[in-house]
Amino acid sequence: MLPKRKKVRITGKKLSKLNDDIHGRDDSKCIIKGCGRYVDPREKFHHEPQGNDKEDRIEHGVTLCLKHHTERHSGTNGADIREQCEEYLSGLYPKYWERFM
Repeated sequence: MLPKRKKVRITGKKLSKLNDDIHGRDDSKCIIKGCGRYVDPREKFHHEPQGNDKEDRIEHGVTLCLKHHTERHSGTNGADIREQCEEYLSGLYPKYWERFM
């Protein structure tokens, strides 16, 4: 059994810097295939996974446009968007994400 890890949660300037870093990495564009819409850097990144398992880490954050962010949280294509987010992040951080796949 894997040892329990404490989830990383940050606020204030550290969270703002993380948001800037994620937008910078993603070129402030939605990462969903075929989209590429510009996302204002003041918009908060999306956590993947979301909910109780979310962490404030660059390995868990992606830039999503409002349409795809809303769809991920409450739309019928949420599972597809989740898969694309996981695929994107595991491609960037394979060693980190191998434990989740």
